[in-house]
Amino acid sequence: MIVKTAVAAVVVLVVGACLVAPIAIAARPAGACTTVPAGDGGSLDEEQRANLGAVLDVGARTGVGRAGQIIGVMTALTESSLRNLDHGDQAGPDSRGLFQQRTGWGPLKVRMDPRGASRLFFMALANTPGWASMEPWEAAQAVQRSAFSDGGNYRRNYDLATRLVSAAPGGCEGWPVVESGALPGAEAAVSRALALVGSDGYYQLCARLAANIWGLAQSGYTSAAEQWTQMVATGNAHPNDRQPPTGALLFWATGGPYGHVAVYVGDGRIVSNDIEDRALGIGGVYLVEVGAIEAGWSATYLGWSPPIYSGA
Repeated sequence: MIVKTAVAAVVVLVVGACLVAPIAIAARPAGACTTVPAGDGGSLDEEQRANLGAVLDVGARTGVGRAGQIIGVMTALTESSLRNLDHGDQAGPDSRGLFQQRTGWGPLKVRMDPRGASRLFFMALANTPGWASMEPWEAAQAVQRSAFSDGGNYRRNYDLATRLVSAAPGGCEGWPVVESGALPGAEAAVSRALALVGSDGYYQLCARLAANIWGLAQSGYTSAAEQWTQMVATGNAHPNDRQPPTGALLFWATGGPYGHVAVYVGDGRIVSNDIEDRALGIGGVYLVEVGAIEAGWSATYLGWSPPIYSGA
């Protein structure tokens, strides 16, 4: 349930602002989190190494861990040999990109963007029930639904994918995943959060996004920074606690007056706006690894609070 409070300083029905310096929202280069040196790419050429870096980077930020990265690389090796193909095949003439995703996966410009295609793949993987307990090639098949029902086509590239992931230096390690239970109402909030992933229109509106995830139209706060200040003042903040319960609001200082807030959805992941935008003004909603805000924006983690909204 949403915790309500009557804090006089909070102005209800104000759009929740989440403003950071524009340069912080600019697109990051592929591999900003995990790069693949030429010497570790085996026989991969420059294009393949760049695409491998994009897959690893997005996998790290999505929070699927090393196992998920291996599945992603294995799948891209099988589908496209790590090349950004602008054509399909006889079985799927509309297939495009690293993962040969068909029209139903999303817009062409996303499928033809190595990071965008990787994000589509890893979001689908993360939302596949029990994927982490499957054989890697079975998990790939559950996402891709290829003509090989046992995933044997992907299995052929498992060893190579494992070597490539192992050769890449670590990056975006994030926080230790220590589950601390869930807040009341978190299950419904997480469902709303995941339903919003892939949408846009939340540019610099992190407080509104968090409120929407918790079933409210507006946050009642002028910014994430104001909300955090109120949580501290009312004793509802958990400063510097990196073991938030599922459903918690996580706060960061971004170097400006507005700050940032995102919702923790469990398993080391958050749903946040803007963090993976490729251009200013998109306001996309993303499922990312909880450490992505600090890594991507050089933000300072402040702590977490329950979803307390005045006038809710």
